[in-house]
This record gives sequence, structure tokens and C-alpha cells, in this order.
Amino acid sequence: MKAMKSAVLKRMFWVAAFVFASAMISGPSALLHAADAKAGTSGAVFMKIPTGSPRAQALGNCGVSIMEGTEAMSINPAGVASSQLREASFSHLSWFQDYSGQSIAYVHPIGQSVVGVNVAYYGMEGFDVRDQEGIPQYGEDVKVRNGYATITLAKSFFLEKLLLGVSAKSVMEDNYTTKYNNLVFDAGMVLKLGRKLSFGWSGANFSGKTDQVVKIQRTGIAFSLNPFLTALVESKAYSDRKNLSGVGMEFNLPEELLQVGRVSMRVGYTRADSYGKNYDDKTLDTLGLSETSGWTFGIGIYSAQAMGFGMSFDYAMVPYGALGKSNQIMLKMQF
Repeated sequence: MKAMKSAVLKRMFWVAAFVFASAMISGPSALLHAADAKAGTSGAVFMKIPTGSPRAQALGNCGVSIMEGTEAMSINPAGVASSQLREASFSHLSWFQDYSGQSIAYVHPIGQSVVGVNVAYYGMEGFDVRDQEGIPQYGEDVKVRNGYATITLAKSFFLEKLLLGVSAKSVMEDNYTTKYNNLVFDAGMVLKLGRKLSFGWSGANFSGKTDQVVKIQRTGIAFSLNPFLTALVESKAYSDRKNLSGVGMEFNLPEELLQVGRVSMRVGYTRADSYGKNYDDKTLDTLGLSETSGWTFGIGIYSAQAMGFGMSFDYAMVPYGALGKSNQIMLKMQF
């Protein structure tokens, strides 16, 4: 009986700590809903999209405290240190307004250290180009091209309780009239307290020119209520806007229960403006999400028995009201 009371009190303590931390992180940003004077002051804003990680995108663009392997490189390089196997991944992003692209990544453990590399390319074409008098310029071939290449070094300490990682990244932005190339740096850490609670921090795109590459800082915590359910809360600070806070929830059906693989269902929320109602997307209409913005959804499937490798498939969908929706998929292999 005494042991049972102790367990209950311990769980109540961790839940209270999680709620308190959530309030501390999300509280300040909730007061910052006014118009942002810093909007549009930084370039390479495509770096704010969680490219290369459908899992993070489905969790409300959160994951600084739990991302692992190839997906961690675009969120928190420290998460790369958790990889114990070689891992390769391919992801495809279909953003709204025909913006799309691909990302490939690979991580390789070397002792207690892990090296990772990734390359991503995104863009769009077919702009409605007009001159100063509003006359269409049909002869113009206007394209937007964005991309980056990253090399990451991460290492774990104290029996994988502390993870540290750094990245060097080359960022390219070509907006037809101007083109930028910048070398920037990322850094991050993850601190795991037991099996249930983890803290994460990352800073991205530092040492670049302030007006050419947006800088991002993430601080978040993840709490595993049990082996099936994980909750996240995260604060994101950008150099071109005020802070945003987000939350995410991941529900797992473990491989031990399903026999053939693990299934994860994800949902998240980060405050967003209202973009109006969508009248064109049948999927959003069927799901009742035609006027939804801020919410994110996703699913992941993993099996360690696929052709002798660990194989996974992840999908994320984000509705943006009248603008349509974003889709991202990822195929990943561990060997």
C-alpha cells in the first residue's frame, strides 16, 4: 500500500512539473498576439518549415526534446546522437501554393559519436509575372529555388542521458531577382531525466547575415505518461517574428502488441492566423477541416522485420484554410 502511494505521488509530481513547465513556456507567447513589427526582416524563411521531419510537423512543429536520427538534423542536432544504427531517409514535402521539394539524409554511428549529412532542395515555378502596368509577361521563366546541405556531429554522455550536437550548414536562396549563399551553424542539447522526462534546446542558423537567414531557437520538454502516450510542449523564437508556442501528442501502439510493427498517431497545435475557408480541397471538406489552421495531424508506421531492416513510413498533414494543405511523407531505413 505504501509503495502504491509512493508511485501515485511520484506520478502526480511529474504531471505537475509538466503542466508548470508548459505554462512557463506557452504563457509569454500567448500574450504576444499583436501585429509583429519584425515580420519580413529576415531571409530564407523556408528554414522555418520542419522539412525532413513529418513527425515534428505532425506534432505542431515541435520535437526539440525527442527527435532522433536523420529527422533530428533539421530540428535539434543533438538528437542525432541517439542513433545506434546507420540510418538513411528520404522525404517529400508538398507545401501549399505549389511549393515542394525533397530531402535526403544519412547518419552513421562511430563509437559514442554519430555523424550525419543531409541535402534538401525546394522550390516553385509558374509565377504570374506582370510589369509595372500590370501586363502579364508570358515570356518570363520565373522560379524560386531554396536548398541547404548539412553536416552534423553529435555525441552522447552519461549513458545517453546528455546529448550534444553541432551542425555546419550551407543555405541557398534564389528568389529570381536576388540570390544568397550563407554558411550557418546549429547547436543543440537534450537532457533525459529518467525514461519519462526530457528537455531539449536548439539554436539554428547562427553566424549568417541577420537579414539573409532567419535564426531559430527552440526550447521544449517531452513527458511520457506511459509507454503508449507522449506529450510535448515547445517554445519557438524566430529572428523575424515574436515567439510561438506549440504542443503535441503522440500515441503509440508498440511492436510487442501488434507483432508486425509499431503504429504512431500524432496531433499538434501551434497558434496560427485564420486563413479563411477552403472551397477547393475535397479532403479538407470531407474531414471537416476547411476552416482549420494551427492544427497538425500525422501517422507513423515502423517495423523491424521488413526485409531484415528497420523500415518506417511517416506522413503529416497540415490544413491552412483557404490556402489548402501541406503534406509531407518520409521513408526511412535502419541497418
